[in-house]
Amino acid sequence: MLKYLSSYLQPIVVACAFFPAIAALFTLPFVIRHYRKYGGIAVMRTIVVYSFILYCMCAFLLTVLPLPSREAVMAMPDHPIRWIPGYDWYVGMKKIGFNSDNLTSLGLWKKFFTSSDFFQILFNIVMTVPLGLYLRYYFRFTLRETILAGFCASLFFEVTQYTALYGYYPKPYRYTEVDDLINNTLGAVIGYAVQPLICKILPTRDEIDRISYKKGERVTILRRLFAFVIDLVLCNIVFAVVEIFAPVSVVNVLVTLFIWWLTMIAYFGIFPCITRGRTPGQMILKLKTVDENGGKPRLKQIIRRNALLYGLEFFLLYLSGCMLACFIVVAFMADNSMPVIMITAAICMVPVVALSIFILVCEKKWNKMPHSHFSHTDEVSYGIGSTETVHNG
Repeated sequence: MLKYLSSYLQPIVVACAFFPAIAALFTLPFVIRHYRKYGGIAVMRTIVVYSFILYCMCAFLLTVLPLPSREAVMAMPDHPIRWIPGYDWYVGMKKIGFNSDNLTSLGLWKKFFTSSDFFQILFNIVMTVPLGLYLRYYFRFTLRETILAGFCASLFFEVTQYTALYGYYPKPYRYTEVDDLINNTLGAVIGYAVQPLICKILPTRDEIDRISYKKGERVTILRRLFAFVIDLVLCNIVFAVVEIFAPVSVVNVLVTLFIWWLTMIAYFGIFPCITRGRTPGQMILKLKTVDENGGKPRLKQIIRRNALLYGLEFFLLYLSGCMLACFIVVAFMADNSMPVIMITAAICMVPVVALSIFILVCEKKWNKMPHSHFSHTDEVSYGIGSTETVHNG
């Protein structure tokens, strides 16, 4: 039985290995949606959503892994669809030796309930129990919707198997069964039924929403950071487009830098003046810049704020990152002695420590970042709930 259980370990390990990459791709859309809707993101929401993604990856990989070679699949016998409901039970019981005369034999039933055939049936049920839990707890599905979703998820798995991974293999390498549809759907229903018992210690979806709205009452550093990341991505896209269509016949470093700074000035200086103090990243996350009294900032305030934020502060942050990367490279080079590593560490940590002290001093002295203090501006959230929320910085 332990050997049989170990066959399910590989897909789970593979899912966990690829999860960080999938989670990274999902993060920005997740952040944008929830900051726009709630203004904040509750920790429990993050745990639930990302654990659901991991569960979906595990469930899918459990139905397709391990992947055989194409040659091995060609040598396999055909795997026709098993249309008869209860076929797995019939085959498993027949292997144990059941017949019409010994159906009441406790010994045979015990042997069947410890067999690999029964474990396969049980696994197909258990696999979708978490699906029913998630659907009722977080997505607020009704029983009818959960049954439909469980059936559709199972149908997706079966179609994936029947089409031999959508044509990658010359023929199916696993059986497509009606029993799997029944068992997977049953698992989702069981998950729906036991959700109130299992989730008693967890906050309800309404409570998670309230926590998110509460967090949205203040513009957090993380929210501003994501707006900054979005702006950098969009600004680089604009820069790439401008450089492609720029009337320059020879690629030149100085020309490239000139185009880059023009793009930065237009993106972070001119565009916010047209949009009442909002960069595209701020607009996406429903943030805007205001003066200290909550009114429309003046042109010089916007220019001063963005010059400090996206110019000086970003440069210092970039420099710190480069120095840390330099130290990591030197530290992992095998031919460097300890004194060389220590001296490099001391040099590389100077801008990092200086930047950290500078930010902490600013926060302590003004309760604001330098770009907000010297430009006399603040950042607020708008269009979320019925009130406009503030932020420092």
